Amino acid sequence: MDSITQFSLGAAIGIAVSPKKTAKVALISGLVATIPDLDVFLSHADDLTSTIKHRGFSHALFYLSLISPLIAVLLYKCFSLISYFRWWLLVFLVLITHTILDSLTIYGTSLFLPFSDFKVMIGSIFVIDPIYTLPLIISISYLFIKKKLLFVHNISFNTIALIFSQVYLLSTFLIQQSILPSGKSFATPTPFNSLLWRVVAIEDDYIKQYFVDIFGNKGLEIKVENRHYLKNINSQVVSRYADFSSDFYNLAIDNNKLILQDLRMGSIKNPSFSFVVAEFNDGKWMAVTPSRNKMNFQLKGMFSNEML
Repeated sequence: MDSITQFSLGAAIGIAVSPKKTAKVALISGLVATIPDLDVFLSHADDLTSTIKHRGFSHALFYLSLISPLIAVLLYKCFSLISYFRWWLLVFLVLITHTILDSLTIYGTSLFLPFSDFKVMIGSIFVIDPIYTLPLIISISYLFIKKKLLFVHNISFNTIALIFSQVYLLSTFLIQQSILPSGKSFATPTPFNSLLWRVVAIEDDYIKQYFVDIFGNKGLEIKVENRHYLKNINSQVVSRYADFSSDFYNLAIDNNKLILQDLRMGSIKNPSFSFVVAEFNDGKWMAVTPSRNKMNFQLKGMFSNEML
C-alpha cells in the first residue's frame, strides 16, 4: 500500500496499543510503520532486479519479528512514554500489519523469507484505496490537531476506523472471490476503488482481459496473443520474472526489442513494469541488461519470419 496508508494504519494501531493516547505516540508509530518500504533506496544491478527485490527481506515476517525488540529497545531508551513491553508490542504489530496489508495487493510480497521466496499477491485491494484509508486519516488528523482522541457516542473513532478498515478488507476479498474465474487468472480492483475490477486470464494461445463490476456486469473482452514461447530468447531473465509474477507476464516485440510486460500492473503497456530484455541485431537476438521500456509501443498481432 501507499506510504500515507501505512503511516495512518501504523499510527492508529499505536494509539490502540499505547496506554497514552498522544500525538507523539501516533507519530512514532506511523514512522515505524513505514520502515519496511525503505528497501526502495537499496541499489540493484538493473531495473528488473530492483522491481523483483522490492518487498523482499524487509517485508518478511521472520525478519520483522527479529528486529521488533531491537527497535523497541531504542524507542524505550529515547522516549519514556510507555513501557518496553508496550513498545515491543506496538512495533511488532505495526510492522507485521504493514507487510500483511501489502500482501493483499497484486504486487507480490515475500512474507516467508528466508524459508521461502514465494510471493504472496492476493490482489483484493488496490495499492491506494481512499475508502480504506480515509477513516484512519481522520482519526489521526483529529488527534494531531486537537491533541485528543475523537469520540463518537463514547466510542473512540480510532477504534471505529480500525474495525471499519479491516471489515472493508474482508469485503473486498469476498467480492474478489465471487468474480474470480477458474483457471490461471487474477482479479484486482481498478485504481482507487473496489467497485470495478480488472480480470486477466491466461490460456495456452491467448491472454484475455475484461472489466467487471461488483454486480457481475462484464465489459468488453480483449484478447492478445500469448507469447510465453518467446522466453527462450532470454530465458534466464524471463524465468526470474515469471517466478516473481506467478507467470502473469507476456512478451512483445517493438522496434527490434523484446519487451517483457507485467500483466498484473494495470495496462499491459505500463512503462513502469515493461522491460527491454533482448534486442535484435545483425539477424539474431541478443540478451541485454534489463531496463524499463521508456518508449510507447503497440502490441503487434504477428511477428516477421526474419525476426523469429
